[in-house]
Amino acid sequence: MLGLIKKTVNSFHKRGGFHIFISTIFLRVIQFILGVLIIRLLTKEDYGNLSYAITITQLIVPFSGAGLFLSLLHFAPIQNDLNDKVNLLNFTIKRGFLYSLIVSGLIIGLAQLVAMRMPGSVIYLRLFSIYIISYFLFQTAVSFLRVLKRNKAYAAALLLNSILILILSLLGVFLSNGVGYTIGFSLAPAVTAIVVFVAIKKKEKIDFKVYDKIKELPVKISDYTQYGIFAGLGNIASQMAWQLDTVMIGVLLAQSTMVATYKVAALIPFSLIFIPSVFMQTDFVYIAEKYENKKYLINYYKKYLFIFSVIVITILTVWYIFSGSIIGLFGSEYIDALPIINILMINVASTFLFRVPLGNILAAVGKAKWNSWSAIILLLINFILNYFLIPKYGITGAAYATVISISLSSAVSMVLFIKYLNGLKQIE
Repeated sequence: MLGLIKKTVNSFHKRGGFHIFISTIFLRVIQFILGVLIIRLLTKEDYGNLSYAITITQLIVPFSGAGLFLSLLHFAPIQNDLNDKVNLLNFTIKRGFLYSLIVSGLIIGLAQLVAMRMPGSVIYLRLFSIYIISYFLFQTAVSFLRVLKRNKAYAAALLLNSILILILSLLGVFLSNGVGYTIGFSLAPAVTAIVVFVAIKKKEKIDFKVYDKIKELPVKISDYTQYGIFAGLGNIASQMAWQLDTVMIGVLLAQSTMVATYKVAALIPFSLIFIPSVFMQTDFVYIAEKYENKKYLINYYKKYLFIFSVIVITILTVWYIFSGSIIGLFGSEYIDALPIINILMINVASTFLFRVPLGNILAAVGKAKWNSWSAIILLLINFILNYFLIPKYGITGAAYATVISISLSSAVSMVLFIKYLNGLKQIE
């Protein structure tokens, strides 16, 4: 077993995994610090309004650009010609930017209606429309770095984005409180994307022709767009599994302080998802290339499952020993979030071991549609559970609704993975 762990770790290191891991940790630490600062600098009511707007935005943002950056990440790695990869990139930028503008316009126009029960969040929601475009540009830029297998450059881009988020967000907070934070946070990914595109053009000698007529693509435009839409819908549904409860607390209870407490409670377990996500981000392109290799997929997941079982046990042990001290970082007025976090931490096991790895593997092998439909169905279950549990049990009911729905999602992901493997004829 020790030999297996050593081999996996060495392979992860060679593919630039540790660079990505460190950069992602830095990003999460910055987000955590910013979260604590925002919580302490804003009133609980204002933080609740900001959190509500952030939650709505996080539900929409995976669909920015109609999810075409996800299509790029799936279809480009299986192209042998670099020109074909570049053509897909140019198409993604051109069409995706247009789609992002449309989504941003809808957010601005519908903000008053969406935030009807939380009117204080309308200004934040409209400002976060900037983030929709910014996020798309950033994800497209770093996705192409992953396509080129430039994982160290990808890690550097994540690091730059983290630094810019810290600088621009803090500057915004001190200049204009929550509004300033929203603007600074929204602009950081776009600035990072510009730097990445310039670096790619200079180092890889790639010419971005986004203003030219779209050339013939190596895949059907309908297939390319459909994959992005379904992958985006799947990501939205997946995000909503963690975020829907916050939205429904705002709608059903209409108390910004309750939203603030629950948002704080969800911050720690939700932030931990980056750990398995980094591992899958590093290997996504490699999995996509071996989408028909049954033996590879089985062995890959077995190794993953063993390593992350140890990680999950470690995380839960540390949390339940030091939970009181950790929650104290947010201030005494958020001590009521502790029992909610204890419930939500159950999701760490199912998310780490099943939901994140299997969902990514299915996306990498081209089954984004499977992910989408299963996520949408389970989202409906989550909605029903929240609808009945929140009025009766408050934010505790929301926590249990999330745990149940994510556990079901994990089980479905396993069933779909087995279904895909059974459909493969190739063993080696």
